[in-house]
Amino acid sequence: MIIVNEVLTETPQIVLDEGFMFGRGIFETLLVKEKPIFLKEHMDRMNEALSILNINKKIDKNYIETIVDKYNLNNCVLKIVVSDKNTVISTRSINYHSEDYKKGFKVRISKSRRNAYSTIPYIKSINYIENILEKQHAIEEGFNETLFLNTDGYIAESSSGNIFLIKDDKLYTPSVNCGLLNGILRQWVLNNFHVIEGNFTLEDIFNSQGAFLTNSIMGIMKIVDIDGANLRYHHLIEEISTCYKKEIFKY
Repeated sequence: MIIVNEVLTETPQIVLDEGFMFGRGIFETLLVKEKPIFLKEHMDRMNEALSILNINKKIDKNYIETIVDKYNLNNCVLKIVVSDKNTVISTRSINYHSEDYKKGFKVRISKSRRNAYSTIPYIKSINYIENILEKQHAIEEGFNETLFLNTDGYIAESSSGNIFLIKDDKLYTPSVNCGLLNGILRQWVLNNFHVIEGNFTLEDIFNSQGAFLTNSIMGIMKIVDIDGANLRYHHLIEEISTCYKKEIFKY
């Protein structure tokens, strides 16, 4: 399903604005069960980012709820893309499967670095090509994901989510000022568990008791390997995953 500027269409007619020409736009990707999960949080983040880009538009959560109800959307991924002259809503299937969670993810380290002093890492802009290319390279090399360090050598985020690690039975995650997007699920973990934010190196992960990735579609995904080095598995990962599954069961 694709809705462009409130019109359901199979042949999208996009207005050529600065979103198309320069990537000046924002997107959000939501998991929909019977209802959109964390819809308010996604829309709040989108509208804040639109303000940062000086795009004079606001997407109301009630409008998205109306779309979901009208087209009977469930058990899918909902993507909302907004630029100055375009609002595009589309759906796709969920591309994570039970076997993925059993196996866990193998992660490579990207040679590209996040710039913590730029605006770009902190918003979910449609200028997303580096993430796409690095994810593609990871898959081509036999990995599932790519992990970015920042220009100071600290861990930032993956190409499609945030990272957590466990040391001394405690939960840690990179601070937002490391140059990363404050993911909706990242914030949920922070709100529901004691998490220490800070600056962490690759050595912190290699010496950890375990690590996992988060994003709104994937949920909680354990990391089993980083650049060929096996990681341990900690029971806290399963506890967080179980708690998250109970949370989204409400939807």
